Amino acid sequence: MPQPLSGIKVVEMGMAIQGPAAGVYLSDMGAEVFKIEPPIGDSSRLHRGVNNNTPPDTPGAMFIAGNRGKKSVCLDVHTQKGIEVLRAMIAECDVFMSNYRSPFLQKLHLDYESLKKTNPGLIYAVVNGFGPLGPDADRPMVEGAAQARGGLASLCGPADGLAMMPGATVADGTGAIQFALGIMTALLERERHGIAQSVSTSALGAQVFIQSWEIQQCILTGKPLERAGSHMPNIRGPYGIYEASDGGLFLFTLVGDEGWSLFCNMGGDPELAKEALWDDGVKRMGAIPEIQNDQSVEEVRLRMRRIFSSRTTEEWQEFFHSRDDCIVEKIQDHQDVISDPQVIENEYVVPMSFSGIGESMVVGNQIHLSETPAVVKIPPPELGDSTREVMEKLGFSDDEVDEVESHTLGIRKQFLGD
Repeated sequence: MPQPLSGIKVVEMGMAIQGPAAGVYLSDMGAEVFKIEPPIGDSSRLHRGVNNNTPPDTPGAMFIAGNRGKKSVCLDVHTQKGIEVLRAMIAECDVFMSNYRSPFLQKLHLDYESLKKTNPGLIYAVVNGFGPLGPDADRPMVEGAAQARGGLASLCGPADGLAMMPGATVADGTGAIQFALGIMTALLERERHGIAQSVSTSALGAQVFIQSWEIQQCILTGKPLERAGSHMPNIRGPYGIYEASDGGLFLFTLVGDEGWSLFCNMGGDPELAKEALWDDGVKRMGAIPEIQNDQSVEEVRLRMRRIFSSRTTEEWQEFFHSRDDCIVEKIQDHQDVISDPQVIENEYVVPMSFSGIGESMVVGNQIHLSETPAVVKIPPPELGDSTREVMEKLGFSDDEVDEVESHTLGIRKQFLGD
């Protein structure tokens, strides 16, 4: 049975995470994705990250995460032949997607107005740092800049200290999700109504979207939220992180009334369960802030810390998981996550073989379709593994293919000694 995007051809001109991660999703759903790489390759091929002891010929984690399932076409788009090949590919594809900045694309006549002349049905999709309009539309962006500009970093960190960065690339990651969603929406529009168009989103826009509640709170109150350290800035209550007697950490969220009473009793503070300020779930979620002042909030959190410190991680884990009215989870590190039975059973991580290290795991596709599921196909491509095949199918001669491959190899040897 064909996958949802079977027959869709995508030309991706992207780097790092925000653009390529969206391309991975399209590939998993059946699209044929051709990744355009410069002569020295996407720089994320060489990004080794922290604590990386894999062999030198193994791609970096960033490249694996953002490029599995694709085909690589290696071109120098600053040459006449390179840009000719790229334009020929775009003329026959359904989607051109990029996270390169607009001035660069316009310089090469890879803007929407230029490309739709030869491909009227093209979905032209670009994602950047700060949005397609406004004075900073063309400013460069990396992950931290979007976190800072979008306000997310302002809510991370201790209440009485410096703001902190979240521990993951949430700006690029959420930007990629929005980007893929925009492309899918445009493809549906073309299918249903015959309208092809350009699509754009940004890491800044994605940060605004995932903080819809918090930003709306600021709009309504006229005051930005303040950092609350281990607690939720927009919830005045026990919701937050607590430490068991042996150091395990739990994120306490929602607990029903019976579970709350048992929890307080188990932790040696049965009187807390009777406190009028916290005796039902609505109050414990801080939904009635006018009855809970700063002092009462700090007091309940202090008593919660004492309760948690009275038992071990295993004891609390057993208690919370034995009750459906307790939504409290132990905080896991990434090693815990990849071995979590829920993650494995749902194929949120899946096995794949790589050069240099053999079989390992990769982050899979997180969307389940009952009849035409996503397929995590192949490892990330070797640099330029499909250049010859693509050029030949487009009608370029053997001499032209040799010219392109020789030129890119020469540049690669010059810079990398490859």
